[in-house]
Amino acid sequence: MSDSWEAFAAGLLDESVLLKRTHEAALLLTKALVKSDATEILESERALDSARRAYHSASGKRRGMQIRGFGTMTLRQVCLYAPRQLWPTLNQRLVELTTTSIGLRITNGNNKALIQSGMQRLVKITTALQKAASDTPRTYKRRGFVPPPQNSVLVSSKA
Repeated sequence: MSDSWEAFAAGLLDESVLLKRTHEAALLLTKALVKSDATEILESERALDSARRAYHSASGKRRGMQIRGFGTMTLRQVCLYAPRQLWPTLNQRLVELTTTSIGLRITNGNNKALIQSGMQRLVKITTALQKAASDTPRTYKRRGFVPPPQNSVLVSSKA
């Protein structure tokens, strides 16, 4: 493929479309995390991973053309340097990439927060189960009851 302005515009279009698909897949993962359905989470995670790989491939092709043709110039500088007839199209793609990437970052942050809160819930549940298991029988010792353990079921400092 030759590195022409039309090829560069097509590469930028592919990158923009694939970034939008990645964002849509990340939103589906958010919905699956909110529903807490394990199979739906796994399916949407696979779809998101596939969309990310496709986006990174298209982005790498476009960046390769950009580096070969313009060296260290930024994408904004390249779009400003474009021929007059391509300038509006390239700038539109630049705006799409910028806004979609910001939205994707926000969605990824939300997904991370949902996963962290799920992990914290697991820790709380494990602690409650451990406390319930040790409080119910109340093993009697000579000098009183055995206090509930203070360390985690998963990781013990006394192990």
